[in-house]
Amino acid sequence: MTQELEALLELARHDAAIREQARKIELLQRRRQALLEAIEREQHEFLAKKRAFEELQHQSREKSREVDDLDAQIRADSEKLRTGLLSYKEMEALRTRVEHSRIRIDQLEDEALALLTKVEEQAPLIRKAEQDFLAWKAKIEHDIAQIDAELAGHSRTLHQLKEERTARAAAVEEGLLRRYEELRARYEDPLVPLIGGVCSGCHLRVSEITAERVRSQIVTCENCSRLLYVK
Repeated sequence: MTQELEALLELARHDAAIREQARKIELLQRRRQALLEAIEREQHEFLAKKRAFEELQHQSREKSREVDDLDAQIRADSEKLRTGLLSYKEMEALRTRVEHSRIRIDQLEDEALALLTKVEEQAPLIRKAEQDFLAWKAKIEHDIAQIDAELAGHSRTLHQLKEERTARAAAVEEGLLRRYEELRARYEDPLVPLIGGVCSGCHLRVSEITAERVRSQIVTCENCSRLLYVK
């Protein structure tokens, strides 16, 4: 193996290591984003349940207040009827209103009781749902923290590899490096071995002349333009 090829292979291996670190970082970032989105979805779902429960509580309180208000009105009207400081017509109208109010309050009390029963049934379910959500969220946040630690490690490694690449690239002949960099913009594997007369990049057979030349020098695949060498 010539020194020229050895330097280029070393650079190619270094670039492969850089790509591998970049892939790991990308995968971890995707996983992190997926976990964040999962938290957002679960939180949205839990908050919707909580809002529905709070609305039920509000309805229950309002219905109870309505019962209390009507009860107070009945008591006040009954007191007016008891004192008798009204005209006959006023007393008849008030008596009719009290009768209607008593019928109405029975309905309201049934509705208030039904709402209160729902609140009492759902309260422990909401508390359990909140506990479960918070426990699950804590676990996911722990997973995210682990991912962040891994990302930090891979980012440091990637930064170091990129810094070291300058020295690796400087060891390659200028013209060859230029061709390599041009191909690297198109392929992840700009430098590949020729195996059995077949380019291991495009998997097409090269000419006999190319197959012969590659034994003594780095050549270009006539099909894909990758740089070829023999092991």
